[in-house]
Amino acid sequence: MSTTLPSPLTLATFTASLDDLLQAVHGRDPEGIDYALRLSLAETLYLFHDQLRSANAPFDREAFAARVAAARVLVDRADAVRPAPGVARVARPPYETYVADLYSRCWAKYDDPAFDRTIDMFAERFRLNDVPLDLSGLECLDAGCGSGRYTMAMAKAGARHAHGVDLSARAAREAAARAERMGYGTRVSFEQGSVIDLPAAWSGRFDFVCSNGVVHHTPDPVKGLSEILRVLKPGGRTFIMVYGKGGLFWSLTDFCRDVLAPVPLDVADAWLEMRATPVGKIFFCLDHWYTQYQERVTREEFEARLRDAGFTDIEYLPRALVYDASERFERFPEERELIGSPDMRYLATRA
Repeated sequence: MSTTLPSPLTLATFTASLDDLLQAVHGRDPEGIDYALRLSLAETLYLFHDQLRSANAPFDREAFAARVAAARVLVDRADAVRPAPGVARVARPPYETYVADLYSRCWAKYDDPAFDRTIDMFAERFRLNDVPLDLSGLECLDAGCGSGRYTMAMAKAGARHAHGVDLSARAAREAAARAERMGYGTRVSFEQGSVIDLPAAWSGRFDFVCSNGVVHHTPDPVKGLSEILRVLKPGGRTFIMVYGKGGLFWSLTDFCRDVLAPVPLDVADAWLEMRATPVGKIFFCLDHWYTQYQERVTREEFEARLRDAGFTDIEYLPRALVYDASERFERFPEERELIGSPDMRYLATRA
């Protein structure tokens, strides 16, 4: 078949080419047992797309089109798969167990110097939007803290105390150990718990709540918002980040999720490690490829949800790092058709 895609290279063109590639993969591997084929395709397309969108330049549509077309040719050239007898797809564990394991294994890969660099990303996002970040004397909550990096970032921004809660008991233990090791001491604390079911005693407790990329991974994002509102003091503020909707990135993400559906998380993790993939990119891939819940919304939908929950003074923070869709949306207007609705970061207040 041809190694070029028809012009113009629009989102619809890319989506169609990914759909065609997905059908070719299923045709070659109907039993879902050729992990190498599936991981190779997901890795080459996902990380090449990430490389292109991390450049401070317009997205290179021709280069990405060529990579997709080359992948299609390689699938056509692959030997037909003859399913081995007795091979069965591995069932995934329940949501709570699975997501806790996923994020714990990702953050455990960071050594302390690399982890310390991720802490500063919190303040950097505020700086890029010209929003002062002064949490002096405040009681703060990191709702869905994972590794605890933003819990520590809030302590670094002056919080009297920052508390992290995460679905994974392992993540809470490891965050506490790392915080102690890195000198945060009694300024931070951590415990296991769910963002959609925070303790009743926390009602009205916190001055500031951070929830970065969490509620869209829960089975009830609306309840997650209502819980964040409930634990805030009147006049308290939240910083929240959620996924946007549409665009090439999410079409590619869905392609990878479909391709990798038969591949166990352990196998994908080991594959990326053996190929010396940087720890941040391992996190990036596994986070998007394997999380069970992954809600995506438009800006209009999410702002309406914030208002319905009871938040006021809603402030959109569009500026971010160059690889973030919201930043590329501002920096490269010609990409907007490929981006769709970008990921969103907001500050909002409990009335």
